[in-house]
Amino acid sequence: VADCLTTPLRAGIFDAVLSIAVLHHLSTPARRIQALREAARLLRVGGQLLVYCWSYEQDDERSRSRHRFVAQDVLVPWSFRTPGLKKGKAAATPAEATGAVAAEEGEGFEGVSGTPETWEEQPPVCQRYCHVYREGELDELLQEVPDLVVLDSYFDTGNWCAIAQRR
Repeated sequence: VADCLTTPLRAGIFDAVLSIAVLHHLSTPARRIQALREAARLLRVGGQLLVYCWSYEQDDERSRSRHRFVAQDVLVPWSFRTPGLKKGKAAATPAEATGAVAAEEGEGFEGVSGTPETWEEQPPVCQRYCHVYREGELDELLQEVPDLVVLDSYFDTGNWCAIAQRR
């Protein structure tokens, strides 16, 4: 059993560690710093860490998404995707939209749309926690890990990113 806070791997054995779309799901600064410490522990001296975290600054010219977050700590929707299961299709007629087709067939199916021939389940939508980072915030977290030195930090497609090296 492992997660990004504690891994069952030997220290100092990796040339590189990637943390992409992970750190922003940790709810406290202490847990974020622990995840960075664990990444540093896995790196050999001179090894590099690449970190990508969602940016709060989504609505300016730098980001394609133009998403506006109401706060830095938010819940965002996430849809499950089952391999081989297509997204549900929109109802073609008012009867299909109200479920009348299913009732006429003698069966009621919640979470399905379309005609009996095209019924597909709608994947559930869950809320997931995200802490979105402001400019400089990721660098401040990395400074809390003495074994790492930041080589570069930058903005890329709606993410604050950093490359750090193990001392």
